[in-house]
Amino acid sequence: MSATQTSSRARTYALYTGAPRQLACEVVAGLPRRALLIPAPAHHEQLLLESEVLYWVLGSQRNFFEFPFGIQYVQPTADGIRLHLESNANLDNLLAGLLPGRVSVGSGDDEIHGLNGCRITARSERGIELRRLGQPTSIRLTGPSRRAFQKAEAALAKRIRDHGGEASWLAGDTWTAHERRWEDERQPLPYESAWRDAAWLPSGLLRRLGLLHTVAVPQSRHRPRVPAGGVVGPGAGPRRRHRPAPRRVGPGTQPTRSTVFRWNCGDTVT
Repeated sequence: MSATQTSSRARTYALYTGAPRQLACEVVAGLPRRALLIPAPAHHEQLLLESEVLYWVLGSQRNFFEFPFGIQYVQPTADGIRLHLESNANLDNLLAGLLPGRVSVGSGDDEIHGLNGCRITARSERGIELRRLGQPTSIRLTGPSRRAFQKAEAALAKRIRDHGGEASWLAGDTWTAHERRWEDERQPLPYESAWRDAAWLPSGLLRRLGLLHTVAVPQSRHRPRVPAGGVVGPGAGPRRRHRPAPRRVGPGTQPTRSTVFRWNCGDTVT
């Protein structure tokens, strides 16, 4: 592959994943000839887990970040995916959404919140790896320091215990009784037939998360004001502002200017 082709493919990879230029070049240079830039998961279990991850990521966000959901870039491979966080600010919410824990609900029953059966199987100075027990899966979270991960994990475990729950991910290489019951009752999302049939969509979106950064870039320094109830008032979402359509040159001519989305945070994205 020529240097020009490598550079072009690296730009495309960076656009889809949000990866820094240097990392994109390294990934592309290491790919076999004619290999896909964004590979699909090699195992169906990984695809289902990634679809769950996106669900919990969406459900655990309470703040605005520069990057989509506070994830600066992703690095998908056939065997797993890496999520690189932009800062420590998103770590607490993200771990609360992903690490499995037994929590009490309003009806007095208990349920598993997070990725049922997932465990932290590896730790490094800049990240952790999650795997689901007995399945060929891998989710790596990187960015914050080892101390930041440990602090966020300890705070989450304490919060769960203080409310009468159980930090299931600390049980080691075995299922807790509640996790096993939750699994046997087929409660996790991947057991829903409609979810299984459509799991390729959230998994594919997670593997191309960088595209969301090209659609909207809400900056944390210009956050909309959110009332105490947590409901953003009118005008806090995107407002559409149309530029005049360009003069048509002939049949089938496409406009040269796209619709502009202007966000309250002050950013304009074309």
